[in-house]
Amino acid sequence: HPPQTLVHTTRAVGPVTRAIDALKRGDTLGVRGPFGSHWPVECCTGKDVVLIAGGIGLAPLRPVIYHLLAQREQYGNIVLLYGTRTPADMLYQRQLAQWRGRFDMTVDITVDRASDDWRGHVGVVTKLIPNAPFDPLDTVAMICGPEVMMRFTIMELMNRGLAADHIFVSMERNMKCAIGLCGHCQFGPSFICKDGPVMRYDRIVPWFGIREF
Repeated sequence: HPPQTLVHTTRAVGPVTRAIDALKRGDTLGVRGPFGSHWPVECCTGKDVVLIAGGIGLAPLRPVIYHLLAQREQYGNIVLLYGTRTPADMLYQRQLAQWRGRFDMTVDITVDRASDDWRGHVGVVTKLIPNAPFDPLDTVAMICGPEVMMRFTIMELMNRGLAADHIFVSMERNMKCAIGLCGHCQFGPSFICKDGPVMRYDRIVPWFGIREF
């Protein structure tokens, strides 16, 4: 088999991502996995799909968008709601422009602080939810972003009538071993590395939003 390409989006914030950032073309990087859970695209057939991303949370959701658009006829409305701090912080600007230009997908973007040339929404991403075109009784939602953003996003989705078992979130904790042995990423009775990071909201309600977990 010819070598396949793995595409990763990283931000240099810690020792691992800073080391990756320092690599040059031709350097070698070891990769193991995949581990844990995946976005439940198999649950979306025949339903509307709402993807809500905050900041770099768009990176883990981008493969979902590729999958949905490649099998476009299998889904109802596809909605992407994306919030960033400023227009300059926006990921994948060329692709966002392409997706916004499609007639079979809704893309809505908001920023916390607008620049002089910004003509879009200003404010938190939850403000985009009330008018988003999806049927709350027949929708799967997938959310990735800062935990406080996800908490308010879930509240807004449930205010529209979306059931807790149709909402999936990507949780983030400090992961070390990736196989559930070291305990660094324990989250209630689960481990983010082994049982997550993607989790169905109704299964984690007791621990969601508790800082110690």
